[in-house]
Amino acid sequence: MDAPNEARTALRQLSGPWLRRGRAAVFVALADLTLFNIYQVVNYQMFQARYQWPDFLYFYAFAKAGLAHGYRQLYDPAIQAAAVHSIFPHAPFYEVVNPPPFAWLLAPLAVLPYPAALGIWTAAMVAALALSGYLLASGRDRLLFAGLWLGFLPAYIVFVSAPLAPLVMLSLALTRKLKSDRQEIAAGLVLAIGLLKPNLVELVPFAFLAAGNLRLFVAWLSAASVLVVASVVSLGTNAADYVTASLVFTSNRYALRWSLVPIVGDGFAWLAAALLITGGTLWLAWRLRNRGPEAVLAIGVAGSLLVNHHLTPGDLNLLLVPIWLLLRIPGGLIWKTTIGSMWAGAWLALMFPITAIVVLVAIPVAALIRSLADEAAERDRTFGSNVSVEV
Repeated sequence: MDAPNEARTALRQLSGPWLRRGRAAVFVALADLTLFNIYQVVNYQMFQARYQWPDFLYFYAFAKAGLAHGYRQLYDPAIQAAAVHSIFPHAPFYEVVNPPPFAWLLAPLAVLPYPAALGIWTAAMVAALALSGYLLASGRDRLLFAGLWLGFLPAYIVFVSAPLAPLVMLSLALTRKLKSDRQEIAAGLVLAIGLLKPNLVELVPFAFLAAGNLRLFVAWLSAASVLVVASVVSLGTNAADYVTASLVFTSNRYALRWSLVPIVGDGFAWLAAALLITGGTLWLAWRLRNRGPEAVLAIGVAGSLLVNHHLTPGDLNLLLVPIWLLLRIPGGLIWKTTIGSMWAGAWLALMFPITAIVVLVAIPVAALIRSLADEAAERDRTFGSNVSVEV
């Protein structure tokens, strides 16, 4: 055995016990953070629920407005506000700008009493978050992946506010599984679920296209075209109201906290940055096209969130998807520590928005560096084999 191999063997023997201790420490920390999230949920229900209103209140009012007044009036602020105040007269009003299919999806819940609808939707979103982690985990890491969402600070928002993000996360997890199973048409159709909140995953279909997944993209485009046409028909001559409502919402200063706007400014500067990120995302998806759907999907999600003009606190749960996807890639202590640092930064994003941007930039950079390192190692192995054959 040569000296380099002996050194590597000795290093593995030395690091083995420390890796086991480190893994145990991670589980203890995640358990502690899970307890903190439980405290957050209990504290909200006991002291804050009486004067704070969940996202679902506005989703429910949005769907109810469509049923009561017809979908042509769906984006009339007065009608949405009346629907909100018919449930809670003193609640502040926030306009919902999701596409019409979201109102159609919620229509069965809108005929139920609000408390029952809230309970059903909250349970469904918690289940979607849990199932996303389960589907994205590899066998022995399922417990770790569960801990990574149970202890993730923005995850408590799912329990108290019932945002839409977990459903989008589930569509991404299912897309990865179907793509891995070579069911590209089904994967594209499932990916279209993201159109319920398109700003969260707007670059993902194009990242798959750049990576050479034409059938998946065509399936997504077909589903998207049907939904767009149906939406325009349902809105009729008031289709422009959707555009107006979206522009008003994206100018909300609070929603811009987790975007590039506080860093580069709005207007042309933001547009230039978004175009640069879009180009970089598509190039990197092409560059990593042979490394499986995990890398392409992680890059697409990170790029989508970076070019996003607005995010809500519940949307921060999407940060888990690229982190989970990168964690599926086998690696040593340095790789796992890098992913762990990203998770910690994402955990802090609710309090310090800049950390979300740092994590989203780090994801494609880490994927590219890992790809280059793996390619260099493969060349070294090939060169070593050739030398052995010649000797």
